[in-house]
Parts: sequence; C-alpha cells; structure tokens
Amino acid sequence: MWRVLLISFLSSFTLGGLGLAVPLVLLEKNISLTEIGAIMSILPLVFLFVRILFAALADQVGWSPMFLVNWISLLTATTIYLLASSPIDFAIGKVLEGISVSAYWAVSRTATYLLSPSREAGEATKVIGVVVLGGALGAAITGAVMSKFGAHSAFSPLIIASVLLIYPTIALWNVGTKRSKINLTQILGALDPRGKGRDFWNVSIIMAINSLARYPLLSLVLPVFMSKEMGYDYMAIGMAFMAYNIATALTVFLTMKLPLSFIRAVIQSVIYFIACVALPSSKILLPLYITGLAIASGLGTRFYETIIAEVSKHRTKTLSIDIGILHIPMRITEFSSLILFSIIVESLGYQVTLILSGLAYMAFSILSYIQLKKRSRIS
Repeated sequence: MWRVLLISFLSSFTLGGLGLAVPLVLLEKNISLTEIGAIMSILPLVFLFVRILFAALADQVGWSPMFLVNWISLLTATTIYLLASSPIDFAIGKVLEGISVSAYWAVSRTATYLLSPSREAGEATKVIGVVVLGGALGAAITGAVMSKFGAHSAFSPLIIASVLLIYPTIALWNVGTKRSKINLTQILGALDPRGKGRDFWNVSIIMAINSLARYPLLSLVLPVFMSKEMGYDYMAIGMAFMAYNIATALTVFLTMKLPLSFIRAVIQSVIYFIACVALPSSKILLPLYITGLAIASGLGTRFYETIIAEVSKHRTKTLSIDIGILHIPMRITEFSSLILFSIIVESLGYQVTLILSGLAYMAFSILSYIQLKKRSRIS
C-alpha cells in the first residue's frame, strides 16, 4: 500500500498546487471570472468521459498501467502550464490534467480495495487523508513560490514533483497488470448502466450533491474571493489552503474509528453551513471559518468513502468500471457547477454561492447517514 500512498501524495501535491495557481495566474492576466470558470470546467468534463474508459480498460489489462498514464499526463500538463501564454494554452493544460486525474481515480480505489481486503473503507479513507495532505503542501509551497518569484513561477516546483512520481509508478507496475487481451464486448457490457440497483444510483446522487457543496467552492469561488475581495496575497492564499487541507486530513485520521452516527452528520452539516455563510463577514476571522469548512469536510470523508465501498467492493470483476459509472453524475455536477457558480458570482455576488454550498453539504450529510442506516452499517 505504501506505493499507492506515495503516488497519491505526489499526484495530489502537484494537483493541489495547480488548483491554486491556474485560476490566480489567469486572474492576473485579466481573464474574466466566467472565462476562468469555463477553463476550469474542462477538467471535470474530460474526467466525465475519460475516467470511465480508463476504468473499463483497467478491468481488462490491470490497474497499474493507469498510474503510468497518470504520471505522463501530469508531467505534460505542468510543462504546458509553465510555457503557457494564452487562455488556449491553459485549456490544453486542463485537458491533460483531466486525463491525469481520470487515470489516477479510475484505479485508485481499485488498487486500494484489492491490496487491502476486508479493510476497504478504512484504507480508502487513509488514502484520502494522504491526498488531502499532499494537496495541502502543494498549495502552500505554490503560494510561497508565487509570492516570492511571481505567479507564473508556480509551475516549476510542480514539474519536479510530477517527475518524482515515476518512482512509485514503476515500482507498482508488476503488481497490478494482467496478461490478457482486450475484450471489447466485455468492456461494452460493463459500461451498461442497467442492473446496478437502486442503492448504487442513490449513492451516485449523494456523491454529486457532495461535489456541488465542495468542488466549485474550493476550486474557484474561495481562491478568487480571497484574492479580489479580501486582498490576500498569493502566499496567504496558499497558506490558507494548506491549513484547510491539514485540518481536513487531521480530522479524517482522528475520527476514523468514531461511529458514523446521526449526531455526527448533524454536527458536520451545521459547522459547514455556518462557516459558508460567515465567510464574507470578516477578513480577520476568515481562517477560522476555513478551518470550520475543513473540519466538516474531514468528518464527512468517512461517510463518503463508506457509501462508495458498500455498493462497489464486491464487484471484483468490474470494480474499476463500476466505480467509474458511480462517479458520472458527480462529474457532470463538477463541470456544470463551475460555470454556474462563476455566473452567479458575477450577477448575484458570492453570498448566494456560499449558501448553496452550505445547503448542499447538509443534504449530503443527512442522505449519507440515511443510506448507511438503511444498510445497517451505523447506529
């Protein structure tokens, strides 16, 4: 599992830095928020279509080759960003970044489940904690580099991190490969969404609601709000995202063994909603509110990973593709919400998007509890 954890850390380190750098570099180039939202939405759009294909392929040839695709695509994307001079260049970078993310998430849970039988939910939650920590350091270092050397210099350390990714990727090559021919009939059969069951699609919708609560807020609204409205410099924004990710990871690890109870669902809902609504109220208290978002997100991570594991871990023959299908509504939500939230911000202001985020997280928390209660996994 250490190789999967190292791949997760280095990938998320690079992606955490890119998530901070790309919108801020575009903002510095005087690109409108709507255009930035459109560019940022390319990643989840690519993810929507490519991940499912990679997942189907992984079930045929093995999961470790997808980690190689992740490495090649991520290194190419960071190089393109470093050399980018126009929005088109950044759009191409987002396509490559989307391919990288698609390859990683197409097999991350598959590798975790198969390498840790009977510990699927716990190990998957641990991977998420490592992903969050990697993103924290990536955002912090990127913010520091941008503050000292200029916005566009952010991509140099991220290229170094993506180069280092080759070591654990090669180390896993022989573990997850299959010596078999590609069977297109079997792939197409696995892509058939029929017969997945009501629980499967309930979980898929709950995941999409979680995405609506968190993805546009963290990927677009919050960094732009901190820069344009609160006057934070790049280093301060990077440190804020580092603090967010560290607090999320600590909450994940410290609460892994606590029960997934109704009280827990209510607590994380209330914390998240209050923090969202209060974000614009005070520059001084903004770090406190961001910490509140992080704690609530950390509390919800085990709910999220457990509902996924419950409906997919027994599908060993088509594990990757089933997890990929499970994520389709979520990716549609990510793509559309980035554009929607950017339009809402420009027309109605930040507060409306923050309220929507808070309400969506409340819905995710309660629905996750109901789903697990129905399957008698919690008290």
